[in-house]
Amino acid sequence: MRSFIIKFILFALLCTAIFSCNAPHHHENRTIEMIGFNELTIDGLQPCINVNFNGDKATRDKLIQLMESDAMKPYRVKKNSENFYKDGAGTSAQKRPGFTYGINYLIVLTNESEKEKISQLLLDSNIPVSINSNGYYLDPQQNTTLQDQAFQNALHNAKLRLQHYADGVNANFEIISISEIDDYQLYPMDGIIYNDKLIKKVKVKAELLSD
Repeated sequence: MRSFIIKFILFALLCTAIFSCNAPHHHENRTIEMIGFNELTIDGLQPCINVNFNGDKATRDKLIQLMESDAMKPYRVKKNSENFYKDGAGTSAQKRPGFTYGINYLIVLTNESEKEKISQLLLDSNIPVSINSNGYYLDPQQNTTLQDQAFQNALHNAKLRLQHYADGVNANFEIISISEIDDYQLYPMDGIIYNDKLIKKVKVKAELLSD
């Protein structure tokens, strides 16, 4: 009896395999990748100045005093970073006594004309600094909202392109994966961007299903 049951199971499995091999394939599966694109213009950006300082402690203290003075009250002043190190390069005559200090400040303005005022203030203070004045400050919360909006717009564009292609070959499609590309404009650590346009690209991979 046991031998009969085993033979029956083997026979059933064989029949199933044969049927599967001979069964007609109603769908031919193919994959396609499509890029979705979106460009947003960012309104109401605030110009900003990035100030970098490297020097001795006395000059560092002078810079901090300036940044905390009444003259800077109209602006949003943020210390991004501060560090100090012992300079070991060059001859003993070139080495500074004590530590060399480095400070980075972000100064958010209300209009472009204020860049000249800040630059002149730093010049009059006789503090050696380097200034990057080409950027705009983007609030992190606003940036997150814009990123999400641009992503959804780019995804919608990709889906429209997929649908157009699928209609052209009399097929349906099913999305397999979605990935963001060209992420160089994502979430700058210091909040500074250098363009008033946000460009978003999304790659969508889909499976085409045709009869």
